[in-house]
Amino acid sequence: NDYPLESANWEVEFDFKCYSKPHFGGDGFAFWILDSSDDPVLKSEPDSLSGSLFGLKESFKGIGLVFDTYDNDGDRKNPGIFVLDNSEGGKFMGNHDNDYSNDMYKKTPDGYRNPEFSCQADYRNTKDPVRVLVRFLHKQLHVYIDTRDGQGWRVCLAVAFEKDFFNHHMAFTAITGQVADVHELTSVSTRYLDESEADFDDYLLMHAEGTSRRSGFTQLLWVVCMLTGLVLNIMCGMEIYKFHDYSSSGINSTLIADNLKFYAWPHTILHFTMSGLLLLLGAWFGVIINLPIVGYKAWAIQKNKLHLDANSVGAEAKIHSGSMLSYPNRMYVMMGFYAVTQIYILMRLSS
Repeated sequence: NDYPLESANWEVEFDFKCYSKPHFGGDGFAFWILDSSDDPVLKSEPDSLSGSLFGLKESFKGIGLVFDTYDNDGDRKNPGIFVLDNSEGGKFMGNHDNDYSNDMYKKTPDGYRNPEFSCQADYRNTKDPVRVLVRFLHKQLHVYIDTRDGQGWRVCLAVAFEKDFFNHHMAFTAITGQVADVHELTSVSTRYLDESEADFDDYLLMHAEGTSRRSGFTQLLWVVCMLTGLVLNIMCGMEIYKFHDYSSSGINSTLIADNLKFYAWPHTILHFTMSGLLLLLGAWFGVIINLPIVGYKAWAIQKNKLHLDANSVGAEAKIHSGSMLSYPNRMYVMMGFYAVTQIYILMRLSS
């Protein structure tokens, strides 16, 4: 830009889109903070800043926040975001072939818990522009990114410098190679910060990100649990309906058992799945409610009584099956347990 930074503390927020039809894209782009000696106004050549370093000349003076898209070394750490430092000037000697892994600026702030000097972010081919917040305060550079994946802002990196970048200029560059992306910068906004402003607590932000992701996953497990319970109730209802339908039609016990035994294993697997999910979620009330059915089904599997036979559905079903309840009554009891579980799950989902 034509105007230098007139404050030692500042933040820049920019939105961009990086896209192309091929699965692989490249090479990347960068946001630079350049010394006033690199101001194009002072140069006679119109392309005085152009070069091979993500579109910038290698003899720049300043720092750069790099968005390295293409995975040159095949270590699957791209797209990657990191900082390059050449604030003392001279030719920057970086290794493009290993994605600058040895050249990244890695000095993280003192006193920070679990700081990172780089991050990965899937910023290619997003539906909406990706947002980036670059915040320089108290000689520390913090970067946050929102890839519009529904998770909101997340911490990317934090590095510390010995100097500020007062009177430096901002710049954006991009470069493509044999594989190419379109790089669109859709908005840029800049704000000066006061020295008295507090730093963001990146550790708390990172913890909040993890909690948000876990909450989303937990919510998904609750929904799966609820749907499993719903299917179980439907299966019980179908079994009871078919049992009474067959019985009223005068079909003998052997045929009734043959027609109903199909439900035995799917019913059992679904119930064990729901009980396992409740255990995984730490939903102890739901686990306790379903323990009697789990115990009964485990006993039935061990005694090879899971599949129905003529004795299980006939007039003497209670005696031959070893159960205190007849087949349809067992189904009614199970439906009751499942209904209570469903109510409990709905209460947890709405809380």
